[in-house]
Amino acid sequence: MDCETPSPQQNAAGKRGKPSKACVPCRARKVKCDAAVTGLPCSSCVSRLTIRVAAVEKVSGVSRLDEHVHGQSRPDLHYFNILHDAINDSPSSPQQANSNTPGSRPEDDLIPRIRFWNKPPELDEVDNEFLTKKGVFDLPARCYMDMLVKTYFDQAYCSPIIERAEFLKSYKSGNCSLFLLYAIFATSAQFAPEEAISGCGFANRWAAQEGFFLKANLLHDFHYESDTLRMLQGSMTLGVIILDHPTDRDFQYWFHNSIRLAVKHDVHNTCAREDKSFKQLKLYRRIWWVLYCCDVFHSFVNTQNLQLLENVPLLRPLNEDDWEIDDVSEDNDLWSPVSYQQKTSLIAHCELAQIFGKCLSTVKNDCKQDVRQLMRPLDTWRTSLAEKMGITDPFHDGEIYYPETLAVSYRFEAIMCRLLRRCWRSRNVSGSEWAKQRLRSAIFELDTIAKRVLANGTIRKFPITFVTTMPALLALHIETALDPSETDLVRSMAKLSINQTMLVIDQVKDVPAISRALPAFEMVLSKKNLYSTPTSHFGSVRSPSNQGQQSESSALLHAHNDIDSSHIELGEHLSPHGDFLGFDFLDRWEIDQLDFTGIY
Repeated sequence: MDCETPSPQQNAAGKRGKPSKACVPCRARKVKCDAAVTGLPCSSCVSRLTIRVAAVEKVSGVSRLDEHVHGQSRPDLHYFNILHDAINDSPSSPQQANSNTPGSRPEDDLIPRIRFWNKPPELDEVDNEFLTKKGVFDLPARCYMDMLVKTYFDQAYCSPIIERAEFLKSYKSGNCSLFLLYAIFATSAQFAPEEAISGCGFANRWAAQEGFFLKANLLHDFHYESDTLRMLQGSMTLGVIILDHPTDRDFQYWFHNSIRLAVKHDVHNTCAREDKSFKQLKLYRRIWWVLYCCDVFHSFVNTQNLQLLENVPLLRPLNEDDWEIDDVSEDNDLWSPVSYQQKTSLIAHCELAQIFGKCLSTVKNDCKQDVRQLMRPLDTWRTSLAEKMGITDPFHDGEIYYPETLAVSYRFEAIMCRLLRRCWRSRNVSGSEWAKQRLRSAIFELDTIAKRVLANGTIRKFPITFVTTMPALLALHIETALDPSETDLVRSMAKLSINQTMLVIDQVKDVPAISRALPAFEMVLSKKNLYSTPTSHFGSVRSPSNQGQQSESSALLHAHNDIDSSHIELGEHLSPHGDFLGFDFLDRWEIDQLDFTGIY
């Protein structure tokens, strides 16, 4: 499949002449410039900025002045913004100044030109030969690719960050982004039919997901994809993948890369301008809100992670109109129309992220505001969720979006209340007890959802966010069962719930993220005698990498089977700030941390 790459003629366009001593605005206005003496901005530019600000003050008042100075003073120091001013203020092109549409910026015409001039270089013969030997250009048969693409849009497409009609048009013409295509294949591998997995030449889902993932990595490393938007979409798609072994290119790496590319692509500012004439405005708005949700989610995965978008102004909330209208006249055998529940599910996730983002910020900054008051919007949100999503039978066996959204909310609440309980244990007894009761209630609700999904046999239809909630629930039950401060009844109920949750996990044991977690769980359950089914029950589904991990873990367990558990203080040596999905703990896990406290 061919991908567009810049030609030598296009690269040659990037050559620029020698800069003069005068700055660009002064040169354009043909006035004296002292930039060589005073630096940038020169005295003339500073004077011009002062006059402009005074004019704004006359017309718009003081508030407009403050807004203008805040928005313009700092960026004007960058040469790129001086070029913007030169285009905007140049007297030689009045027709350009008058042709700007409301909501557009004069630099909008310059940005695509600069991106065109500064395209990355073409791959040389050595690079192409290397990628060819790695099989990057060896795509599966078309019928199997169609299965993977259809699976992505039907099951793995929980984040609508791609314009489906445009992508499928380029895909069918053989001209789509190869990097994005491999990212889609890697995400689809854990849901795709076995026929597609074997047809692509892989023995199992683990091998398929890793194979596609590594090819996308190679294309990324060689800068094969020159389109920033496609790089952003591909990075966000790879950000939901958790392999069955540690890697530097984990989901956090791709999330941070997505933030970087979104800033580079000016996604937030483009959305904030609300230029209705911009054809991709809806797509950009969905991309930004998905990034915002991921930002809050990653902070909950590990509260030591920085919340990158915490201080970025929120955009107008998403609504149903932020999706493109599906063209039913098109050949749509590879995708189905986006349902009302799919749209409202993302909208609900965005609302949920705002609620918990505010709570997390308050807890991190140790504000005096009562977190219990901040949690009240969560109760209101849950009460109205079914109605907002148009759900009449919340747990119908064909419904996945409502229980998934609800489960994520209880997972967030469990993390938050567990953190509050530990923070308030010594200084706020009543608050700690309140957090304990909310935590217990959240665990119970998660248990109920898991039971319904298990009874319906539909867990394989659920997105990865729900699947990875099950190990988090299991770790919560383990912690409760080992907590000496709990009553015998509560600990006994937790042990029963462990068996039930293991049954749920057994349904998705071939998902790489789950298979990676199982060895650690089984060691804890075996040592503490918390699970009635032999751990060998799962032995036949190990990935090759985890078979080695399991053998090593078993040897360690045998060597340490005389450890006195009384020497392992509950919660003293493990961080309470985290969530099981991070999987960073598996890379530094030690046998002395068998209680699993603090990690779920």
